[in-house]
Amino acid sequence: MEIPSCYAGKILNVDLTQGQIREERLSAEVYRHFVGANGLGVRVLYERMQAGTDPLGPGNILGFVVGGLTGTASPGSGRHMLVTKSPLTGTWAESNSGGTLGPELKSAGYDAVFFTGISSRPVYLDIRDGAAELRDASELWGLDAYETEDRLHESLRDPEVKIACIGPAGESRSLLAGIVSERGRIAARNGVGAVMGSKNLKAVAIRGGACAIRPADPEQFAAALEKFLAIIDTNEFARALSRSGTGNNISFLVAVGDAPLKNWQLSGLDALPTISNLDSGNMDKYKVGSYGCYACPITCGAIIRQGEGRYAIRDEMHRPEYQSLAALGGMLMNDNLESVIKANDLCNRYGIDTVGVGGTIAMAMECYERGLIGREDTDGLDLSWGNADAIVELVEKIARRDGFGAVLADGTGKAAERIGKGAERYAIAIRGKSLAYHDPRISPALGTANIADANPAHHMDSQISGMLAQGASIGTDPALRASGQSPFALHAIGSSYHQLLNAAGLCSLYTVATAPPPIADLIAGATGWDFGWEEALRAGRRILTLRQAFNAREGLTPDKFELPKRIRSTTKTDHGALRDGYFAEMKWDVRSGKPSPECLAELGLAELVSDL
Repeated sequence: MEIPSCYAGKILNVDLTQGQIREERLSAEVYRHFVGANGLGVRVLYERMQAGTDPLGPGNILGFVVGGLTGTASPGSGRHMLVTKSPLTGTWAESNSGGTLGPELKSAGYDAVFFTGISSRPVYLDIRDGAAELRDASELWGLDAYETEDRLHESLRDPEVKIACIGPAGESRSLLAGIVSERGRIAARNGVGAVMGSKNLKAVAIRGGACAIRPADPEQFAAALEKFLAIIDTNEFARALSRSGTGNNISFLVAVGDAPLKNWQLSGLDALPTISNLDSGNMDKYKVGSYGCYACPITCGAIIRQGEGRYAIRDEMHRPEYQSLAALGGMLMNDNLESVIKANDLCNRYGIDTVGVGGTIAMAMECYERGLIGREDTDGLDLSWGNADAIVELVEKIARRDGFGAVLADGTGKAAERIGKGAERYAIAIRGKSLAYHDPRISPALGTANIADANPAHHMDSQISGMLAQGASIGTDPALRASGQSPFALHAIGSSYHQLLNAAGLCSLYTVATAPPPIADLIAGATGWDFGWEEALRAGRRILTLRQAFNAREGLTPDKFELPKRIRSTTKTDHGALRDGYFAEMKWDVRSGKPSPECLAELGLAELVSDL
């Protein structure tokens, strides 16, 4: 079986310790079974990493991986995925970002780049003209993400080179550090930037053109594409995203109780009526222009410039997204839009996760309110709720590991340990990873995904499960019909669908902004495979199972993943029981978390996962 023409057909292995680069071709069977992105990533990492690997040591692997549909004309196919073992949670980790870097990597001739080892000096990887080379990055070390990108464009004499890099937060191995591309697009969660920093890898520079990506069956792909575009054209939420981005409705989400306030203590507009100040339409006065990721007709992004006032920013920046507005705004009872923009810009420059930064500052503010810490601990900062000046200053301190910022720089879990005095009660996180800002107390599917997925506290992968639980249809194919099925089976179908979407390299917003995309049809046309929904969901289930096996091999049993007490004590849903039912449906042991021999045999994983 040949590798389809929608793939580059090669991966790149970079041993930073030895300074060696090796191309490799995987089998066509691996592509068909795992599709791409997180699927391809977990297949490689599970086989090549040992249990107990230090996430910040030479044995951890950091992978830049693209999806099966990346580089095609499919809407939303501009994602790239970072995969590794998380230094923040100790679990399987994946973090993705949009833009154009993913398609550029595939166009350069590679479906993935996997880094191992630790370089003896700062380096960056230069991928151009179908070849790759490690280059000295000593002069880049210490620069922020914007400066790094500008310097590389200048030194490479090519403004079209796509750059992924770490800022100072990644260099200092902050467990909140992400990997920045295109001046502010960040694969932000799970501490992936800390892994990159631990390897002395400052950046990856990519220039495509060596590989032509095309669908194997153009007619079938065009038919699927037409169906997908028709879905997008008729969707009102997609139009709202085009107008104002993901932050267009933060006040609405607060009103309905989905967006939390004051470190998850409050909800509703009565608690913060001025939250409407943060609705992204209010940033239109700063708007320079709109943009979309590769092959995306929704164009939900915008570039803004806030050039005056005490929160002025030096350069143009990406308009803050919903999660950043919630993290640096509502969670901190901060209704000052300009301060949120400034704080977001600092996170972009330093390369650090706004969700984690906001959650950690919220915990610190509650500790301050309750008398666990005072100004003598906070470098003199008044951490009263809503103090915009203090928030902006503390964000920079966290990003620089400066003073009290160093206490908070590794997220809520480590910060609570350092503060002590019972601070862990105010750490609203799972395994040290702050919850994203949609409330699981009003969404059983989200709460279950937070503790049942191998990548915990992630907020997007429950969208399809939630739709199914509410009785919505996700397609007419028999494999997608959910009528009469148990809630556990619905969660299994929804989770499998979303893993397929991730593996294809599509944006998760397409499970919110539109009816579910016809992913199986798109993959069939792109690859030329006879790839129906039954096989598609089976691929999603295979990816889910191997990710779960990764955690089980680390000794991470299901009871080590639980929602924070503040969430558990104020919800009527028994998310633990829902997780147990889902695990049983997936044929995973509800106590050990290990996939059963029957499950592994059914999915063709028995030989690979024999070490369990």
